[in-house]
Amino acid sequence: MAGVQPIVLDVEHPIGTYVNIYEARALDPRIASMRRKGGAVTAILLYLLEKGIIDSVIVARKKKGLKGEAFLAKTPEEVLQAAGSKWSIVPYTLGLKEKLLSPDVRKTAFVGLPCQAQFLRQMKMFPLMESDFSRKIYLIISLFCMGTFAVESFLNYMHRSYRLQPEDIVNIEVVKDKLLIIHRSGELEIDISEALPYLQHGCLTCPDYTGVFADISAGRSPESDYTVLITRNKLADKIVKDAAGEGYIELHEASVKTMDAILEKGREKVFRSYKYLSAVL
Repeated sequence: MAGVQPIVLDVEHPIGTYVNIYEARALDPRIASMRRKGGAVTAILLYLLEKGIIDSVIVARKKKGLKGEAFLAKTPEEVLQAAGSKWSIVPYTLGLKEKLLSPDVRKTAFVGLPCQAQFLRQMKMFPLMESDFSRKIYLIISLFCMGTFAVESFLNYMHRSYRLQPEDIVNIEVVKDKLLIIHRSGELEIDISEALPYLQHGCLTCPDYTGVFADISAGRSPESDYTVLITRNKLADKIVKDAAGEGYIELHEASVKTMDAILEKGREKVFRSYKYLSAVL
């Protein structure tokens, strides 16, 4: 496609181009009742569905333990059920065409990881199939990502080192430079560096922390319980502002401290990709 400029990530530009960076949190009581911190992405999806702007959302939902599956949510209740972090690569491409070619799906939003956002963006830019189902993707949202685990290896490590049974691990959350392992008997905090050997190999060479190919990039603020929202085009910025205007989210510009923290995490992932790429080459 003529005129398409490549996106290059480096230590000077670790989070790509954007229109605005905000901090937001959900005002919807349905999300608050789930005790979700931030919750702005879920709130924006509810806004888009309930206002009829989209008719569905492609999300990951937990299937068993830490494993997830791609799911086409068509109601607010289904979106709420899928809310929360996922810690394994969900095979979105399997069955994605079938879901999007469904006649009752005309305009959908997608929530995934930076690598998946890149795949969909390139599919939209360079459609190769006779049935171009990518035109049904109205909005791409990427979650911030330092990498996803090779689940079985990580769970085996947790069992060997901490005597945690895989079925007892309920969730994992990032708290600054720590992983908070939430299990049935309580919580365990470990340093993120301890988990690096159990990341997917492709994640170690990926420089994209925020998801530069998305319309909206989102992740928990390193400095607060708010969600950071990076809008990367005018449509995305309008959606975020309209969701705030309709009372779905509280919204303000990100603080300098928050922006600096995101840039630092972005540089960290760029440097990590340099390190592992040099080892491969």
